[in-house]
Amino acid sequence: MKTSRAIGDANLARFVDLIEAHLGLRYAASSLGELEAALAARMRALQCRSSDAYLKRLESEVSMHDELRELAARLTIGETYFFRSPEQLSVFSEVAVPRLNRDDPARQLRILSAGCSTGEEPYTLAMTLLGLGPSAPAEVSILAIDINPEALAKARRGCYSAWAMRSTPADCVEKYFRRERTQFVLDERVRAMVRFDERSIALEDHQFWQPHRFDVIFCRNVVMYFSARVVAAVIARFARVLAPDGFLFLSHAEPLRGISQAFHVEHAQGTFYYVLRQASAAPISLRSVAWPISPRKDPARPLIPPPSRGRLNASASLHRSGSIRRPAVTANCAVVAPAVVELAPPPLAAARPAAKDASLSLGAALMKAEQYDAALAALDALAPADRRDPDVLLLTAIIQVERGHLDRAAELCAALLALDDLNAAAHYLTALCHEHGGRRAAAIDSYRVGVYLDSAFAMPHLRLGLMFRREGDLAGARRELQNAAMLLAQEDPARVLLFGGGFSRGTLIDLCAAELRLCESSN
Repeated sequence: MKTSRAIGDANLARFVDLIEAHLGLRYAASSLGELEAALAARMRALQCRSSDAYLKRLESEVSMHDELRELAARLTIGETYFFRSPEQLSVFSEVAVPRLNRDDPARQLRILSAGCSTGEEPYTLAMTLLGLGPSAPAEVSILAIDINPEALAKARRGCYSAWAMRSTPADCVEKYFRRERTQFVLDERVRAMVRFDERSIALEDHQFWQPHRFDVIFCRNVVMYFSARVVAAVIARFARVLAPDGFLFLSHAEPLRGISQAFHVEHAQGTFYYVLRQASAAPISLRSVAWPISPRKDPARPLIPPPSRGRLNASASLHRSGSIRRPAVTANCAVVAPAVVELAPPPLAAARPAAKDASLSLGAALMKAEQYDAALAALDALAPADRRDPDVLLLTAIIQVERGHLDRAAELCAALLALDDLNAAAHYLTALCHEHGGRRAAAIDSYRVGVYLDSAFAMPHLRLGLMFRREGDLAGARRELQNAAMLLAQEDPARVLLFGGGFSRGTLIDLCAAELRLCESSN
């Protein structure tokens, strides 16, 4: 995009930085036209002769607050409606509220609707609570905040068009609204439950963001517009102000993988949500993670037959994702020469612990060669602290899956998830253990979590596709297998080498195609 001569590239970049710093909003290069138009409009409104004069005025402490309010009104016109994302509302009423009030029925339920726009979300929460009847909390506080003063003014009026009502259940329309010509006016009972405040979640204010101030935070379709730096700060702020057992609801397009380790991800009612980790909780014992090295009694066999027999080898199950730190395994394994696979395993009682990166690389190579005991021995040579490393736990869990020791693999995944609950690969391996243990619902839930945490994760789609086709859910199978094939086509060759179970990208895509043909022939 070419910036107008009156503004200039340098001043537009300066404006972009100011918008991010004070409103948290991130603008891609393709969207800079909107920001340039806003800058030009405000220059005209204030009769500034140059963009530099306007920016100096914006940066002035005297006029910044009022000008930011004007910009917020122009740049944050959000589209929302009542009873949006009903699955999350079900979790709110059927999971969050009962859990929060379980130990103390008289506890006040404190809710924050962050980025509330014109008020549909907080009013929906109020109506949802009223609908609980006698099981509703005895005392409720709902605070709704937004940086757009015009949106807040509309929220306080409580008057909405039919378009905002498009997903509202008929009984709620009858109970809580009255019709005035083309508008729907919200009942005073609902309006009285919500308090509105003009505030930016992107800005720190220790007086407002006090520890343990809220039990539930809804912040849906908001942080997706923020820069990575602002998102990290906002999520840290939410973690600070939530009660130890508090709930955080984001949209499905806003997973926290790679952003925060303060939350557990949970899945219920077909949706995802987060629960704050309890810092005071006793950490999971990792004593059992010191795996014994013992000779195999039986030759190694793949847990699942290879694609040539119509199924997928379990070693294709590892997709190294979900860890904040990119492991050395992926990078190093890609350059391991075939001769390395033939190396003898390191002695069990080494004079000093092995280097973690080298052991991970060797362990992955030995696993690929189906030398599972040698792979475990390479990892067992690590120092005790390194054995508790998420990458080491993950690789060890995969090896145990390959050996068919699913209970052991599940234990290792549980230990890993206690350290990093947003590790997509650990959820995937857990799902694999559930599936082969006959726990279908738990397997599907864990596969879904893996997909949610990493949208580029192909293997959960493939496993779900295979499950659904076996069960006769051909529409579901086609959807998942098509997703798997598309993602595999874009996969990094090094990851295919490590996580493809010895099969090439083409072979795995062919498997998807073969399963899709079976879906078509079954119609």
